[in-house]
Amino acid sequence: MIVRPDKLSDKERQKTIARLWEKDPSLWSSREEDFELIKNRLGWLDVIDRIQDKLDEIKEFGHSVKRDGFKRVCLLGMGGSSLFALVISQIFGPAEGFPELVVLDTTDPEEIEKVMASDLEKTLFIVASKSGTTTEVQALFNYFWDKVSKITDKPGGHFVAITDPGTPLEKLSEERGFSRCFLNYPDIGGRYSALSYFGLIPASVLGMDIELLVERADEMRKRCRPEVPFNENPGYILGAFMGLFGCQSRDKLTILADPPVKPFGLWLEQLIAESSGKDTLGLVPVVGESTGIPGFYGGERIFVYMRMKDTPKESSLDTFVEELKEADFPVEVLFLNDLYDIGAQVFLWEFATALACHFIGVNAFNEPDVKVAKEMTRHTLDHYIKEGKMPVKFWVDPQSQINFRPSHTLAQSMKGLARTLRDIFNVLPTWGYLGFLPYLPYDPVVDEVIAEMRHIVRQERGCATVMGYGPRYLHSTGQLHKGGPISGAFLIFTRKRAKDYEPVPGFGVSFWHIQFAQAVGDFEALSQLNRRVIHVHLPSDYRLGLRSFGKVLSRAARL
Repeated sequence: MIVRPDKLSDKERQKTIARLWEKDPSLWSSREEDFELIKNRLGWLDVIDRIQDKLDEIKEFGHSVKRDGFKRVCLLGMGGSSLFALVISQIFGPAEGFPELVVLDTTDPEEIEKVMASDLEKTLFIVASKSGTTTEVQALFNYFWDKVSKITDKPGGHFVAITDPGTPLEKLSEERGFSRCFLNYPDIGGRYSALSYFGLIPASVLGMDIELLVERADEMRKRCRPEVPFNENPGYILGAFMGLFGCQSRDKLTILADPPVKPFGLWLEQLIAESSGKDTLGLVPVVGESTGIPGFYGGERIFVYMRMKDTPKESSLDTFVEELKEADFPVEVLFLNDLYDIGAQVFLWEFATALACHFIGVNAFNEPDVKVAKEMTRHTLDHYIKEGKMPVKFWVDPQSQINFRPSHTLAQSMKGLARTLRDIFNVLPTWGYLGFLPYLPYDPVVDEVIAEMRHIVRQERGCATVMGYGPRYLHSTGQLHKGGPISGAFLIFTRKRAKDYEPVPGFGVSFWHIQFAQAVGDFEALSQLNRRVIHVHLPSDYRLGLRSFGKVLSRAARL
């Protein structure tokens, strides 16, 4: 049930905050069968109290990795088990003398080969999975265990696990002799786990001041307590801002950030999208988009600017924010004193997102639409193993020679890629959004070309765009794509194999096949839900192919 925060009395607003702190599951569902699951996902509210006693242990672990001579730590994880680690690796980097932290949250063979190109004898692998059954993590572990086993008779010394108690990963760590297994608190969902072992172990590996990080988070937690008046409570203020406009279908939450904290958007994207995007409702986080003239933005936009206090005014987005306000766009500005205020931002956004979901009328703690893509992926791989080929047929665009296939909602547009794109643009409203979903290497050229396409779409069509690498986004914004507002359309990119890749032990197929099957699985899932989606299969020189596609899209957007 939608609850508009502007319609509540002051007493009701204060009571809402108290109910959240009391872990009242009826804030997010009226179904009693949901209550137990919700209660078992609210441990983030008090994890700071529980983790305090573990900080010395966590800090010592980071120093032990350094003492043991590891030059690189590679975290194998997906979604909530990896995104905060990725954020801090990019924002902070390693302290002097501490190892590099590489977050491998992909099945892309080129990214995996980059890890293999370095010295495995000096590499420690952190296997991170709440459930202990994440397919990508299992494949990555099997692959690197096999490689490490060939260079040492004690491969377990190169592996550490982070998981919940009683999972297959905990058992595996015992059987294989991992050097450590950190058992996380089971009452915390993945996307809310940044201040638990899943976030703090990687922070310790980087040599970060984890006491300061947690202290900043605790300061924000105290400012969000129920005894603080709602109009002084930063968690309530931000949550009501998100919830109010979400109730009014101003659902494109655009995140602006100063350069030092821009990577935080990757973690934020998952938190907001996976928490709120269901039952055809939710907030669409728009991250990494270039700024533009306010007149080119659709009226469904709201903005939050994460501003570093020491950013000079001429280097900040202050002028742009003032232009947005003058154009009547809702804007909230969050000030960060320094980089360690990221800890405060984690708790603030967790609190605000949970509250916004209450106002919008969705359960913040489930993921009802993520299984279908996994099932389709499994079906695709089973077909390949049985038949020796993928169950996919592409059309060749007669002009660009790009291989593509449209979803059944676009099946009438087999005349060419440009015509199919025009069909999307003709029905995509300015209050909709277009998602760019590349199953490609993490490549600056890909970022650059897609950024250009995003700019063209906004300028020519006025609609928001989002971008997420696959399969990472399946564990981040994938829930929103399938369960959130139905105004989205999507472009999925894959590429032909550049060479033959070795099979992953225990899987019978290579990482290229797994990645391609994941793209196919998501295409089928989106198509079944009547979303407009085009699967574009690029040549092995994916950079050239992506640029060629960009030219076709540019022409289609301008017609």
